[in-house]
Amino acid sequence: MKSNSSLLIGMLVVTIASAQIKQEAEKAVIATIDQIKTEPITVGYSLKLHSNLLNEERTIMIALPDNYHSSTKRYPVLYITDGQWNYVSTSQAIGVLSSNGVIPQMILVAVQTSDFRDRDLVVTRNEESKMGGGADKFLSFIKNELIPFIDKNYRTCDYRALAGTSFGGIFVMHAFITDPRLFNSYLALSPSMWWDYGVLLKRTEAFLTKNQKLENYLYITVANEGLGMGVNALAKTLELNSPKGLIWKFIEYPLEIHGTIPYKGTYDGLKFIFSDWNSEPIHFTTTGNLLSPDDSVLVKMDSFAKTIRYTMNNSEPGLDAAPYEKPLVITQPTVIKAIPYYGYNIPGNGDSLVIKRLPKLAAELNLADLQNGLGYFYYEGNWDKLPDLNVQTVISSGVATNLKMNERKKDESFAFRYSGFIDIPKGDIYTFYLSSDDGSRLVIGDKLLIDNDGLHDVIEKNAKAYLQQGKHRIEIIYFQKGGGFDLSILYESADIVKQRVPETSFYCRR
Repeated sequence: MKSNSSLLIGMLVVTIASAQIKQEAEKAVIATIDQIKTEPITVGYSLKLHSNLLNEERTIMIALPDNYHSSTKRYPVLYITDGQWNYVSTSQAIGVLSSNGVIPQMILVAVQTSDFRDRDLVVTRNEESKMGGGADKFLSFIKNELIPFIDKNYRTCDYRALAGTSFGGIFVMHAFITDPRLFNSYLALSPSMWWDYGVLLKRTEAFLTKNQKLENYLYITVANEGLGMGVNALAKTLELNSPKGLIWKFIEYPLEIHGTIPYKGTYDGLKFIFSDWNSEPIHFTTTGNLLSPDDSVLVKMDSFAKTIRYTMNNSEPGLDAAPYEKPLVITQPTVIKAIPYYGYNIPGNGDSLVIKRLPKLAAELNLADLQNGLGYFYYEGNWDKLPDLNVQTVISSGVATNLKMNERKKDESFAFRYSGFIDIPKGDIYTFYLSSDDGSRLVIGDKLLIDNDGLHDVIEKNAKAYLQQGKHRIEIIYFQKGGGFDLSILYESADIVKQRVPETSFYCRR
């Protein structure tokens, strides 16, 4: 009886709750779409490029990496045919893979073929269907007009890939055997190798027999289209005649159809051609400091790549840049830019190292009448970066024994200027660390040592300097807009492990 009562009570509660939800839903006002501002989602853009070789305008669709305009990097380029069908899915595949560090960020260039595909993508003219025969001219357009246009107007690197499906796939194979060095990698997705009684099968076999060494990736797929596509015969030809240096792969997708193979084939094909690539940047290791004209810094570079190329003239390291072979001995301030290159010159994520001559800071002389602590001035205001405190109203001032900012009147929208002296126990190279939330700045002597300005969570920045033994003028400026607040200064040297600067090391005038 007790269990039945509990069940009835439970059902009653559910019924009441359901009724309340229904009443609230009936009261709710559901907006109509015309009452809401909508905005289109755009993936890249298109342009009309006039071709003198084809004597017509062609529509080109281009997608750039998300951070292209805020970067100076150069990018690989993937060219695809049939952009009217495959542009969006290909840009999605690139976005998913590159954002997860599987492949590098790339520029996508898609050529719309539309009414021209039967003419442009097929190598021979079939007299029965009156189709084809324009592949040579179309390849010449890509080589002599489209690629130079892209290289001139966009930051491209020395790596290109070509992908196409169906007639586009047979065009990829035609480009591969006609000019293998034009592209580093080729993706032929369900290529129509059956065309004109398998004419390209014969030409491919002759090409492979003649060329005993290549430097390319070749990825070939076929969906559930059967042997009639001629792709299995192409794979067999490659098995028997694959030249040295050609890295190729053939994948059958029995669960894919002709219309779905472009996305699946491109997704897996990109992973294959970049299988040697790694998203990890170059790791720099330095020994020594530039302090006097006789000093030097030893720089080592490590990467998963077989080759690292670098420059020291602030230019981007391309394939013509010097290869890193042994540690560099640096005797002057310089900027080292380096890029790892993987198999067949696939660029990795580059990095740079700035080597500066360390400032040599002299101690103050004839200091007297000092006391422990730092003088402070406290300000209030709403800022997004460090203000010019010389024009701000001082709310309060005094001597602070630490940087805990206990003298503040509130927890947001305030600033401090601390000034005084820091006592250095021994002449040496010191690394100072300035950590803050929001912005801060550290000046020692007349040298702006660390600039940690801006709105941000806790960020630590560091800098090195040689400091003579004795007391040095120091100024720490800090502002807080909203959220949490934090400020700390640490240092280390050959004899001092990284630690907060002791409160007893700060002095100010009485």
